[in-house]
Amino acid sequence: MGFLTVPRTFALTLLLLVIGSRVSMAADDPPAYLALGDSLAFGVGAANPAAEGYVGLTHFQLAEDKARYPGGLELINLAEPGATSSDLVAPAGQLERALNEIEERQNDEIPGNEVELISIDIGGNDLLQLAEPDTPCLIDTGSAACREALNDSLSDLQRNLADILSQLREAVPAAGIFAIDLYNPYSGTGDPREVLASVAVQQVNGVINATASEPALAVDLVSVFELFLGRGEQWVASDRIHPNDSGHLVISEALLAAIEDRAVAIPEELASVPTGPSTGQQGSASPVSSNRDDVSATLLFVAIGIAFAAGLVVSGTYFWARGRSN
Repeated sequence: MGFLTVPRTFALTLLLLVIGSRVSMAADDPPAYLALGDSLAFGVGAANPAAEGYVGLTHFQLAEDKARYPGGLELINLAEPGATSSDLVAPAGQLERALNEIEERQNDEIPGNEVELISIDIGGNDLLQLAEPDTPCLIDTGSAACREALNDSLSDLQRNLADILSQLREAVPAAGIFAIDLYNPYSGTGDPREVLASVAVQQVNGVINATASEPALAVDLVSVFELFLGRGEQWVASDRIHPNDSGHLVISEALLAAIEDRAVAIPEELASVPTGPSTGQQGSASPVSSNRDDVSATLLFVAIGIAFAAGLVVSGTYFWARGRSN
């Protein structure tokens, strides 16, 4: 009997130690911040994309808030440069991977490690793909085929974004979901593309705004468009597309303000910089990298010209989407 008792006692003690260890590990396992999107969320334009992109900056600031996250905050950044809204919903795309991550954390019996925050930026590449060589808009921006392609692109964005946000909300009913709109990279540069880009971006933002405003989705819209007005020279990288370090810092501040339910507070050293170019100053369009959303300035000009010419079509999509949310 004594011979049998020792191993059983030892086994019980070992089991209790293992259980205790798992409980301790579970208690220290932090919640997660999940980021989806394109090159902006990836951090392109920042000197150190992972740390100084807006997602990395936002994660760092939140993780430092020990009152809110005493055990820290884990970052899961699924963003991919060049991604369109269709890429996100494609099989094995960001949405599927995000939902798998959410489900795994919900079912792993580890309390406290669930996805608590989600941010998403998407839409810029949905417009820019109209400037690809195989599209009718590159041949004739005023053609019926081009207008139809533009309408299809904006309709796809509305449908895909609605699908993304609704599936995320269904998967995590209590999580904060934040959708970030687009800025005009030419604003304040004096570049001849500035006005056209403003029209194009605002049309896309109209669709993003209308979709994110659906009450059942309970999504917070993070608007950076007005923050970047007149700041293209200061907050946009040399590729004339992506934010530089300062621009990423501004987007991060806007996102943090939405998460913390407060007003946006741009750092004084950034806000004090004069907006807009000097008299007669013209912004130059530098070559950009080979990622799909890093198209040349010439192709971007074609794309925003399309949006300008077909503004009524896009506006119709916007108001139709707004009507669905009322």
